[in-house]
Amino acid sequence: MKKKTIIASVTIVVLLGIMTWTLASNKKAIDSSKEVKTTQSDVSVTVASAEMKEISGNLELVGTAQPCKEVNIASESAGKIVQVNFKLGDFVTKGKVLAKIDDTYKRLAYENAKLNYDKCKDDYNRYQSLRQGDAISDTQLRDVRMAFENASIQLENAQKQWNDTRITAPFSGFITAQNTELGAYVNPGSVIAGIADISQLKIVLEVSESNAYELYQGQQIDVTTDVNPGARYAGKIANISPKASASHTYPVEILIPNTGKDKLKAGTYVNVSVNMGKSGKALMIPRDAIVSSVKDPSVYVVNDNAVKLVKITTGRSFNSNLEVAAGLNEGDKVVTNGQINLMDGAKVSILN
Repeated sequence: MKKKTIIASVTIVVLLGIMTWTLASNKKAIDSSKEVKTTQSDVSVTVASAEMKEISGNLELVGTAQPCKEVNIASESAGKIVQVNFKLGDFVTKGKVLAKIDDTYKRLAYENAKLNYDKCKDDYNRYQSLRQGDAISDTQLRDVRMAFENASIQLENAQKQWNDTRITAPFSGFITAQNTELGAYVNPGSVIAGIADISQLKIVLEVSESNAYELYQGQQIDVTTDVNPGARYAGKIANISPKASASHTYPVEILIPNTGKDKLKAGTYVNVSVNMGKSGKALMIPRDAIVSSVKDPSVYVVNDNAVKLVKITTGRSFNSNLEVAAGLNEGDKVVTNGQINLMDGAKVSILN
């Protein structure tokens, strides 16, 4: 019996060994098959050639003209709107009463505060005369003076609350939104209108690092629009941000006057041209070819159906193209699509 048990155990061990060896052999064969398959599969990419192109020496950008001053006008009082003196698109001057809130109680409160103020003022003047004749004490005069000062504060507060029932334009400009109507009830903070001063417009552009270092405050800018093809607007750079945005571009603010016959509306797309003082030819590649970061750019260069990751130095930006200052030669083919699947030395299949 014991002998049979030993034989059975040996048999099981042998069978397990055979199964383990078979599975390992099959896995190795599968892995080898995968490796061969991976090696034989080329990555599909599109490419573009590094080309010498004529450059105008101008930095061409597209932006949106926005008002230099634009605010929401809100009520500082609560009550029912009893008068509306504006509509969308109206030009209004600074201080114009745009709307009135029912002021019945605020007016009565002011009149009551004014009566109290006048009484306290008369009392104070009379008590000053009495004190000069030693008819009253310093304490009595002090009490009357404090009452007069308190009445003055109450009158000032009542005057402000009454004034707040008249909602006025904070500056001259065009009404850009009407958010109230006759009979509406408003609370402090309720927005009743929007106003914008478009006598001067601003354009905020995002420029590359290399271009940002060549721009300066006060630099003349040429602005054109598609809506007024023959019109040209002379602008100036007002501000250049000293800090890059998250996309590593620098916000630049341009101001243009908007008082001539070809006035622009806020929100109009504009074409901005900046004379950079350089023209001629430059080696250019599509911006889409850049991998890694803008600060440390690289591209995949294709040679004999294999790619090599090459570090380059970029120069100026021209819309969808970048100037290459170093790292590439004219005619080099760079990958513009499909880089996500690449590594240095990978085999590729060119689609275009």
